[in-house]
Amino acid sequence: MKKYQLQQRLSISFGIILLLLIVLFTGSCEKFEGDQTIPAYIQIDTFMLVKNPLMEEGTQTQNITDVWVFVDDQTIGAFELPATIPVLESGTHKLTILPGILYSGMTGTRGPYPFMYPEIIEDYEFIVDSTKTVTPVTTYRETTFFAWYEDFEGNFISLEPTNNSDTVLLFQEHDPADPDFGTASGIAYLNSEHPILECATNVTSGEGIDLPGNGVPVFLEMDYNINHPLVVGIYVYEFGNQITQHPVVVINPTNGKWKKIYINLSAPISGFGQADFFNIFIRSDKVEGYDDPVIMVDNFKLIHREVE
Repeated sequence: MKKYQLQQRLSISFGIILLLLIVLFTGSCEKFEGDQTIPAYIQIDTFMLVKNPLMEEGTQTQNITDVWVFVDDQTIGAFELPATIPVLESGTHKLTILPGILYSGMTGTRGPYPFMYPEIIEDYEFIVDSTKTVTPVTTYRETTFFAWYEDFEGNFISLEPTNNSDTVLLFQEHDPADPDFGTASGIAYLNSEHPILECATNVTSGEGIDLPGNGVPVFLEMDYNINHPLVVGIYVYEFGNQITQHPVVVINPTNGKWKKIYINLSAPISGFGQADFFNIFIRSDKVEGYDDPVIMVDNFKLIHREVE
């Protein structure tokens, strides 16, 4: 009787183990659709931005954080860099890789950057259970229009202090020249006697920047190194003499590091459909708890797609 009970327990235990193995094996196989169950892998560590020789586009800095991957024009997915990407294909296929960014620096709003070309490899060879490294390269599209840029390389700073400001942007020289920031950047200092920085485009001239609405992509690129919050936004000029100041994003301190942000102005610009023109502003009001605030900025690029 005892021998029968032992055999019965062993049989039940073996059955449970066998069932678990079947479930695990079946689950791993069902990760992918189709007959192929072992992927080929693409390793992408970074996306390179190079100058488009047909355009005047200023200094080349970038913060491409993601890639959007397509095989034979079918979506594989979006991946944060660096990424190891599994693809259930073998042999030669068309591989398309789009550069992706954080819209306005927010992790919840990722998307392809509409002003840069994708990397397209028409005859990419996928090798099952093997990893191949790809370093995609992009440039600005020829349909990109640079409505305004400021790289602090001239004798005049186009971000001028407004009547609200009690300090100004100055030139911060780089000696030797920096490959990302050239010979100079913009810098401003805040203290108890000068607690407000506000600078905008076209303050002296009273003119503005014509920007397209109707959902046309409009972005402001900028590099920054700040130890105090900085507001970036637009001045809106409507109906001849009505001026609205519209903050768009608050940029947090970077702890001594240079960073780049792509500020999505598409919705704010389209929201002011009756505007005559716009201007860009930056503003920082000294907050208690921040000692010796310093604002450093460079490589502003206000861009949109060309419209007829």
